[in-house]
Amino acid sequence: MSAAWATEAVTRFRDILALVSREQVRTAYEIAVRLKLPVSSTYLTVTELERLSCLARDESGYLLVGIRPQQMALDALGFQVAAQRLAPLVRHLRDQSGETVFMASMAEILTVGTVAMGFNPGHLVVQPFQTYRYATAPPPADLGRPGVFELTLATNAQYGDHGGLVNLMALQLARSSSSAHPATLAVGVARPEGDFRDAAHIARKLLELKAFFDSPG
Repeated sequence: MSAAWATEAVTRFRDILALVSREQVRTAYEIAVRLKLPVSSTYLTVTELERLSCLARDESGYLLVGIRPQQMALDALGFQVAAQRLAPLVRHLRDQSGETVFMASMAEILTVGTVAMGFNPGHLVVQPFQTYRYATAPPPADLGRPGVFELTLATNAQYGDHGGLVNLMALQLARSSSSAHPATLAVGVARPEGDFRDAAHIARKLLELKAFFDSPG
């Protein structure tokens, strides 16, 4: 296996995972068209990614980022959380709010994890592993007294230029076990800057989600 071939294969894996994370696609043909890749090799790559649990499918047959890359990211950040528990919670909250919902690691910056895209008009478009700066200060980590909080995020434009702002209603779920890189796992409902349509409803649903997250099994 040549270094060039290996680099091309890794790039293709990455591009397919990135596409699946932000767009609804069902077939290798759709992926090949959108990424301008050969159909035959794209079919083989998608099949291999599914076999390796790097891709999965929802109840409608759409491709999703699989459990393996999600679990690798959680483990690397020191969160002792089973990845398979997160996607159903995120999708449920998205269905209840109509807005984009994501899990995120909150440290010096916020890093997006599992995502479910919203369906309300003007919903936020975000990708896994996208990062944001804090335009308003995040609350201190206090899992003993969890509460819903609101936060304004800024895209990673040049400092002094906030770029696009994002409003987030969120709740802390877990703390990283890494002393070198302390962080908090949070779940949040996000939209482009502007008021939420029903903040009280979203707050209730976040607290319900926390109860499900804390339940065993």
